Amino acid sequence: MQLEKSISSFLAAHSFQAQAPQTSPAHLLLALSGGVDSIVLLHTLAALSSRLAFTLSAMHIHHGLSPNADDWLTLSERVCRELDVPFYAEKVQVDLKSGYGVEATARDARYQALERMRQQLTAQAIITAHHVQDQSETLLLQLVRGAGVKGLSAMSAWDADRKLLRPLLQVSKADILQHAHASQYVWVEDESNADISYDRNFMRQTVMPVMRERYPQLDTALARSASHMADAQSLLDILASQDVVSCDVREEWLGQSVDIQRLRALGDVRAKNMLRYWFQELDLRMPNTEQLQDYWQQLSTVKPHRYLHLALQGNSSKRLAYLHHYQQRIYCVGKPTALPKTPLVWQGGASQIWGDWQVQFKVSKGRGVALASLGVNPAAITLHKRYGHPVPVPEGVELMLLPRTGGETLQPDPKRPRRELKVIFQMLAVPPWQRAFYPLVHVVRSQPAPSQTLVSLASLAVDADWRPGRNAYGLEISLSPLNLNL
Repeated sequence: MQLEKSISSFLAAHSFQAQAPQTSPAHLLLALSGGVDSIVLLHTLAALSSRLAFTLSAMHIHHGLSPNADDWLTLSERVCRELDVPFYAEKVQVDLKSGYGVEATARDARYQALERMRQQLTAQAIITAHHVQDQSETLLLQLVRGAGVKGLSAMSAWDADRKLLRPLLQVSKADILQHAHASQYVWVEDESNADISYDRNFMRQTVMPVMRERYPQLDTALARSASHMADAQSLLDILASQDVVSCDVREEWLGQSVDIQRLRALGDVRAKNMLRYWFQELDLRMPNTEQLQDYWQQLSTVKPHRYLHLALQGNSSKRLAYLHHYQQRIYCVGKPTALPKTPLVWQGGASQIWGDWQVQFKVSKGRGVALASLGVNPAAITLHKRYGHPVPVPEGVELMLLPRTGGETLQPDPKRPRRELKVIFQMLAVPPWQRAFYPLVHVVRSQPAPSQTLVSLASLAVDADWRPGRNAYGLEISLSPLNLNL
């Protein structure tokens, strides 16, 4: 009963209990391992949900790392069925060669699966069963790893960025076990918890018992220290958010950029704090101290006209991003996949998929590739503008998109000679890493004689002979990646 009161008060304090009858009830997704902590939390939340204004689902992640993993899944599903709690499960692949260790890689895979389900269910939060001893272990592990203020903040009761809710952070393991035994719950024991080759198990089985015997108030004291660190981190984040704005942050294609001179003016410590915050806001994996120092060393000394790019890691192993220096700005942008080598032929609609890209075709007045030059009937343009009908291209004519191969030329200005595309990119100040993602647009004719003419570089530059008049219609072409990396 005491546990129910504690969790009920916690939910109310964090606004996950509806306060008025007309308010739509919050939905919580419980991360259910089948261990005693999550089983106790499942029973408690199931009982509370019948009296309080929230709904509950549970999800079990099958990592495939234990020979007993199938049994854990079976038990989790059975208990949820008995409690009439909607149950979901997913088997994830843990990349044992990721370089981040089994624990960290399994954790990343688990939280990614939970977040996907949270979004699918439109749940307000993922609720986990971390307790006060977990908090102590986390703080000490971060300390021996040389973590900074953020790492020493350990776990927060409510992690707004990741939508994680932890109602048991003030509850002891002993209280959880006592409640479980008194209620005669059934749970599983993870045999790997006895393996002290894992850092957390070593801390839990070997270090913490000795320290608690010497310092009985250890867990309370460590929780207090973590709270102080969290307050300090909050102040650092407030300062960093102000510094990001002061560094003239701008939205860019697949990311953001800041002014490098203003960043340097902050000084080393403040600039690195801003970079940490900026990476976090862009959902990138936080670099360690040595990596961050290396990034800053290169960024703080790069010459004004030198191009620089540094690889970053996203919060999943498949996400990549880069820091670029170009024309006195630092860009932090995602890395999209290359354009397909197979040509794309326009079918007359407003959008088509091309590999991992979505291509938009917009009929606009006075912009893009002249539709009249393609032989498109004005009446067809009217039907397209009014009703969204596809634009029919005359037989024997195709508008085709291809990736660049090098050496191509265009003549955007009729008063100037044809120029190579690399010169046009430079004139338009297109950053070097973006240039491979502007496709060539060709008009291919099969009659009266076969021909292929380069008419534009997407909509960035259109050959003078193919531009529409001020009141004539043209076709603007733009691309966006289907899976944004940043």
